[in-house]
Amino acid sequence: MLNKILFYFLGKELDDKIKNYFISGAYKSALLQGAIALLTILTSLFIARATGDKGFGVYTTVFTWISIISVGATLGLDDLLLKKLPVYSLNNSFSKIKGILSWSNLLGLGFGMLCTILFLLIVNFTSIHGLYEYKQYYLWAAWVIPLFVLMHVNQGALRGLKFLGWGQFAEKFVQPFAFFVFLVLAFCFQDFFLTDEHAIIARTLSFLLAAVIALFLLLKFSKPYRKSDSTEYEIDNWWGSCRYFAITSLLYIINTRIDIVFLGLFQMPEEQIAFYNAALKISDIGLIPFAVLYTVTAPMYSKLYAADKKSELQLFFTKTTRITFVIVSTLLIIIVWTGPSLLSLFGDSFKEGYQVLIILSFTKFVHVFVGPVNYLLMMVDLEKEATLALFISVILTIVLHCFWIPLYGITGAAYATMSGLVFFELIICYFSYRRADILPSIFGRFF
Repeated sequence: MLNKILFYFLGKELDDKIKNYFISGAYKSALLQGAIALLTILTSLFIARATGDKGFGVYTTVFTWISIISVGATLGLDDLLLKKLPVYSLNNSFSKIKGILSWSNLLGLGFGMLCTILFLLIVNFTSIHGLYEYKQYYLWAAWVIPLFVLMHVNQGALRGLKFLGWGQFAEKFVQPFAFFVFLVLAFCFQDFFLTDEHAIIARTLSFLLAAVIALFLLLKFSKPYRKSDSTEYEIDNWWGSCRYFAITSLLYIINTRIDIVFLGLFQMPEEQIAFYNAALKISDIGLIPFAVLYTVTAPMYSKLYAADKKSELQLFFTKTTRITFVIVSTLLIIIVWTGPSLLSLFGDSFKEGYQVLIILSFTKFVHVFVGPVNYLLMMVDLEKEATLALFISVILTIVLHCFWIPLYGITGAAYATMSGLVFFELIICYFSYRRADILPSIFGRFF
């Protein structure tokens, strides 16, 4: 029944192979995205209840920094694999597949280790707020960086080779499930007592397990490609795309997580940071279908563009965005309506973050209305434009944070984040239309 509904909304114009690819991939991705969302919320609730709002604030600050550095350390290799592998597979270029898999893993792991060492030096020998106060925590948390890189590179490779389900398994199931199990074990072994440091150690161990599983899966499913007699490298070509993917990914994570960093830099109380993060976690639930959308569609964007099927690419983008918009809008309405009750699950004091929840939910609404344009541009050789749009947006967001956080606290941070992301969407829509001739948003070429 659900298949028939999806087929109907995707329309008769799209090829059945494309529709089947999207629907089958969406089912697998939705299951994994739903699992991670549920486990993430349960884990956050557990940490907040066990460590208190202050402990949850410390945990939030530490892993916000780690998340930003980890994304930068991937160097955009995961997106590069998403773009190149479908094309190499289409052309049966096994030697290039073998080359890009080995090159991306070695480069990613090496750079991840370098970033970890440099970050620990900065933590221990500078006095940056949000870093030096928690240096004992970063001794554990920093090692997530190379593990995160290894996991993401290998997952990107699996998705690029059309193993969509397995290409999300480590991050969307293994890591959150292992994290929750390690937290429970720590809680039990410490006589039903949990600290923020225990939570940080548990998360680091969960990334270790996830990285190993992702590598194992890639080695298993890439055997036919690795048996090629020759290995072909296109390093100049790969790095040409990769550097823009790297900058874009880093700028994007900065744009979406710089709020918590600046709350720490302006020395907001840990409790206030905890309230903000709780609102952010809940609003992120509404983006689960959107995460399914860009995870499944990105390789198809690259494939359709490489085959010069622009009209099909436009149809595919518009129709999948419309379906996702309806689902996400419904979720966001429910989240805003039940917001105070949801926030109180973290603790009664967390209701203070309700206004932040409303602002961040509106930001998500705009995001899904436009669609995954950022991923579209990166898959159609417009990485420069995506990077420029993000750079301008990040500068605006940082300036707004500097003015609004001292004046309005966590609410000011939410407004600054919303303004920067909305401005980003406007710029990237312009580039999509003018440079790729693709009209984004749920309207597409409706008119």
